[in-house]
Amino acid sequence: MEKERLIERLNYVMGKKDVLALAEIFSEMKDGISILWDLCQSDNEKLSFHSAWVLENVLIPNPELFSLNFSKIIELLPTTKSPSLQRHLCKLLSYAMEDCLKNRLPKDACLLFKKMDMKPIVEVRFEWLMNPLVKPSVKVYCMDILFYLSKRYDWIADELPYIIELQMIDGTPGIKAKGNMIIKRLKRDFNN
Repeated sequence: MEKERLIERLNYVMGKKDVLALAEIFSEMKDGISILWDLCQSDNEKLSFHSAWVLENVLIPNPELFSLNFSKIIELLPTTKSPSLQRHLCKLLSYAMEDCLKNRLPKDACLLFKKMDMKPIVEVRFEWLMNPLVKPSVKVYCMDILFYLSKRYDWIADELPYIIELQMIDGTPGIKAKGNMIIKRLKRDFNN
């Protein structure tokens, strides 16, 4: 299928089956991942959302490709304004952190990942977590990311429970459930 027709397909309403089919095509296509990264940053919200969704389904099941894209995720995440792109990038970063902890990604990539400066990520994750305009799904992934980074930056473990408790006051059921889980994990990991 030609590149222009694939890009055009991303503009239409898609279900999970469509996303998986496009993910397979883009993962085998020369420069497919680069194309998706470019499209994720489009001003066209639908195109950006669908491209990010397809990209997520290209990267997560392919550990080698996923690890090669860590730096791009880290680069884009602090400046992303699109709510759907925020969600997908936060999900990718959360999965990357968990996959490195569980040794599901190449060790050399995870070592490089651990050496990356994550302070800009921490700062923006706290901002998004406290911002009432940020979508609940983004906040849930922000909690995960900050939890993972609390092992690198100790002070996060002190601050995060208070921020989460504030979010839980008027939070969605998802925020409350994730918040309770993260607070329990923080107590378990840092109060022993």
